[in-house]
Amino acid sequence: MKNRSGPGAGYAGLSQGIGYFFVHALVELVCFAILSGYFTLEGGIIWTIALVYDFFAFVLQGPIGDLNRRCKVLDIGSIGTALMLAGVLMITGSSGFLNILGLILLALGNAFLHEAGAISTTVMSGGKLLHSALFVAGGSFGLITGQVLGGVLKISRFWLLLPLAVIELLVLLTNRRWLNQAVRYPDFDLVKQPDRHSAICLAAFAVTAVRSFIGYAIPISWKKELWQSFLLFGMMGLGKALGGYLADRFGARRVGVWSTILCIPFLLFGKDLMPVSVFGVFCFSLTMSITFGMLLSVIRESPGSAFGVTTAALFVGLLPVFLFGSFGYLANSILIVILSLGSAFVLNRTLK
Repeated sequence: MKNRSGPGAGYAGLSQGIGYFFVHALVELVCFAILSGYFTLEGGIIWTIALVYDFFAFVLQGPIGDLNRRCKVLDIGSIGTALMLAGVLMITGSSGFLNILGLILLALGNAFLHEAGAISTTVMSGGKLLHSALFVAGGSFGLITGQVLGGVLKISRFWLLLPLAVIELLVLLTNRRWLNQAVRYPDFDLVKQPDRHSAICLAAFAVTAVRSFIGYAIPISWKKELWQSFLLFGMMGLGKALGGYLADRFGARRVGVWSTILCIPFLLFGKDLMPVSVFGVFCFSLTMSITFGMLLSVIRESPGSAFGVTTAALFVGLLPVFLFGSFGYLANSILIVILSLGSAFVLNRTLK
């Protein structure tokens, strides 16, 4: 990959990725501490709540990224913290307009902070994937911790003001490194034909959507204890972070193609075998930063918009789950094989 010199050249700006690892973890902690309180509701209601939340959290990241492109000094991180704060204070736990509006504000705050993390870690990356991979990895650790705090311990939402304060502190500490109207983005050179913008965007969108769907189709029957949930999400987060390092070290194509193929038997035959399944999830997670890097290679002047393509794809990948529920072990296994091999083929054709 070609690097453009700048404040984050090479791994010198790695502290940005570490900072937003914790921001992302705390953002998901707050969101899922709230959302887990709804998990006991009837199926139709919780699916509707999840669909609305995911739409505002995922699909609207693209427009937020474009907003940053137009005004690079806008503090979208602090806007995200303020929106999440308003959402937490507005949610009462009962049905009604304020409760729905609070969930929407919470999701919008999540979207703004995701974009702040994606853009700022890209700015400081020097053309490396590890920075953004670290940022993305934090979400897995925050998600499971938030579910425990809200669903198991059932803490008061007012305790969530503390992680929100830490989020804002980290945002303010890292803002000076990237909030600059004259900021220049590093060059990413992951794809074979960067002039074929539409084809590369479609390929990255498809692979990300497939990964989103497979994440819910993985057959797992062994996750019965709390520590097993932490292990599963911890290995998922480790895979996301390590995938960026391995892609930088050995090449995105090699890591993306082989990890996608390698994970298939472990995902299929680990249904009742925790070590097998966990290794499959780890390999499955290695490509998370690679599709973002594909988009950065063609959407060069708007990393926020590039990240927005991946989050919109995540939402699309969830739609079959929202609309049809689980397809069953056999159907999911067949889909995992077909879609994974298809993704490996696409990555092999597009990545250098």
